[in-house]
Amino acid sequence: MIRCVKNNTIGNRLTSAIILMAFLTISVSVIAALTWQQLSQQIGTITNDNMPTLRSSYRLERSTAELQAALTALDMNTNPLKHKTIKKNIVSILKAIRQSIDNISSLYYYPKIKSGQQLLIANIDSYIALLQQRNTLRFSLKQTENTIKWLHQDLIDELQPLRLEIEWQMMQLLNTPQQLQLKHDTNIKNIMAEFSVIQTITVNVNELHQLIEDSILHRQQNDINTSFDAIAKKILQLNKISKQLNNYPSTITYRQLQQEFTQLVTPNGHLQKLLIQDNINNIKITQTQRNIRNQLTQQENIIQTLVGHADNALAKLNGKTRRSIWIGNLILFGVVFITIILSVILSIYLVGRGIVKRLNLLGQDLQAIASGNLNANIQTTGVDEIGILGDNLRYFCQQMQEIQNSNALNLINNTQASIITCDLNGAVESVNPQALKQLNFCNVTKKHQVWNLFNSSTLTTLQHLFTANGPLMTNGAYNMTVKLVAKNGHGLYLRLDFRTFTQGNDDKVIITMTDITEQENTTRWLESTVAEKTQSLTIRNQQLRDEIEDRKRIEGDLIETQDELIQAAKMAVVGQTMTSLAHELNQPLSAISTRIFSAKLALDHKKYENLPTNLTKIDDLVTRMSKLIINFRNFAKKQSATKPLSKVDIQDSIKQALILVESRAKVQKTTMVNTIDYPLYALADQVQLEQILINLLVNSCDAVANCKQREITIIQLNSPSNKIRLAVYDSGDGFDAAIINKLFIPFTTTKDVGLGLGLSICGSIMTRLKGEIFLASNLTGGAMVVLELNKYDK
Repeated sequence: MIRCVKNNTIGNRLTSAIILMAFLTISVSVIAALTWQQLSQQIGTITNDNMPTLRSSYRLERSTAELQAALTALDMNTNPLKHKTIKKNIVSILKAIRQSIDNISSLYYYPKIKSGQQLLIANIDSYIALLQQRNTLRFSLKQTENTIKWLHQDLIDELQPLRLEIEWQMMQLLNTPQQLQLKHDTNIKNIMAEFSVIQTITVNVNELHQLIEDSILHRQQNDINTSFDAIAKKILQLNKISKQLNNYPSTITYRQLQQEFTQLVTPNGHLQKLLIQDNINNIKITQTQRNIRNQLTQQENIIQTLVGHADNALAKLNGKTRRSIWIGNLILFGVVFITIILSVILSIYLVGRGIVKRLNLLGQDLQAIASGNLNANIQTTGVDEIGILGDNLRYFCQQMQEIQNSNALNLINNTQASIITCDLNGAVESVNPQALKQLNFCNVTKKHQVWNLFNSSTLTTLQHLFTANGPLMTNGAYNMTVKLVAKNGHGLYLRLDFRTFTQGNDDKVIITMTDITEQENTTRWLESTVAEKTQSLTIRNQQLRDEIEDRKRIEGDLIETQDELIQAAKMAVVGQTMTSLAHELNQPLSAISTRIFSAKLALDHKKYENLPTNLTKIDDLVTRMSKLIINFRNFAKKQSATKPLSKVDIQDSIKQALILVESRAKVQKTTMVNTIDYPLYALADQVQLEQILINLLVNSCDAVANCKQREITIIQLNSPSNKIRLAVYDSGDGFDAAIINKLFIPFTTTKDVGLGLGLSICGSIMTRLKGEIFLASNLTGGAMVVLELNKYDK
């Protein structure tokens, strides 16, 4: 039944078609090669004649833009080292421009561009020198300005002791019993006059300094000589008023500072000369910048002219190229059109009808057979390979129909499983020996129904399965468990698995029976055992819940005890700083009293112009005391240990801690340095973090109390991206090696007075904040405590 074909094959026909298409493709390639050869000649003309001009013009334009950017950067620069780098860059750019100009030496505009380039280089050299001179003048001017600021601050500082001395004399007069009223009033008037002189000197010094700053700041907009005439008048006025202080021996330093200050800012002095030189230099720089811009503009205009000439030449050549491309495209289009027509004809007649259509028919026949339809009509015919496949497929269907009928029964009878087959109505078709043995039947015929093989208790359920709406017909599968009575009288449990399948063109049902008697008995034993274990576990769970409640209550008592201990440590710190706090509050109170007395005197003498200043000072002092008291009150407030962590600015916490410890540090002349002057956010509790910092600062104050150098420093250390590390170190003797490992144990201390709870409480708080605390030493041997906190993540 199997045939072979030798000559009239699909391969031979496809080979002929491919040879014809290859010939047409070679023809198209030859025509394209000739067209591109002509285009290559025209592109060579563009490359050799026009591209050098365009390339040089582009380089000139790019170098000019780089030169302008470099000159702008040089104008904005004030760093001498960077000035040399920019200057070197400008020299390299000018060299590139000179090389680009040399590449167009054959053009008409070359002499004009070359002369303009030489003039540009000369102006740029002058411009660079002027900028360097400007930086030097501004550096000298900045130094002079700083010197003036320092002298001005020193003058103000020197007047402060005189003001305090007059206030002291006034207090003495007020506290002394009045013997002669007229003499007493005269002395008060003299003291008030002296106080007014000092205030007038202070105002004149500040006004003189303001005039100097305005002259420096607006030196390019205002007339410098006019400004210094006003400064000279202010100097004469200041000198005239300051002569009234010559009777005070303590004003020698003030007079020397005033003389140095006025000599520096006097007309025709060092400051005025610097300002005049700076203005002259700026005028020269502006003129040079204008010359450079004009020369660059002229150079750009010449470059645009060169580009325009090159564009015109390219436009003419472009027209010739387009005509060549149009002719070549026309020829290629004709050949390609013929190729497409032939390809369509070959595809329709050879591939479409002779191969594709017949392969589709063969695919449909294969799909029908694969789906189990062995009676399908095979439509594929012919004398080539596809026709042979159709004949073989018909022969295969005949053989499979013969084998299918004989193998199904043999497979069921020879398997070790218990299997029953029936139709969709429940009529039994076959029962293998294993099923007969389990069901205790000698023989089963086609007259039996499936539900007749089992107990009457399952009759209704089995009949429902084979109805149109039953679960077996709906889902195609179903399983159930039935109980039978064996010959020995014991119960027999069988698991029935129903599955629908197709045999030939008919739908059948196969039933697989599995003996699960042992599993069922085991299941029932397990259910009984599980019930007993469940009751036991229920009793044990109740006991565990009671134990958990006890532990929660104990943990709550422990947290409350820790809170009380932390609060006690806070109160201890507050007690240690109360003496220094009293001293800190006493000074503002004394100053407020003095200001109030001065205000009363001013009211008595109807001198109201000084009242706003006194009231402002009093308000500042009250605000300072209020802030200090509020910080102490917030620190002493009791906090809950269960309060959730939140975003905390470490910089603010450090400032608050320094305010609370500052008074004690001033008493024992200890310097506290905070190097963290930027926001730093951590996930913590602000009050608890401040308590840690205050404990560490107090410990550091105790450590440096007997040292010659008393200094405490707060810094930030390097840390991972999700952590923040702070360090508090002092200039003391550091930690003793014998006790460093015990410092976190409660009631361990090296102080004469103290409970030894500070570091232990700090460790407990850091645990609550989910952080770490470490002990270390700095490079000088002093003690260092490192805090590691979690960084706040949005």
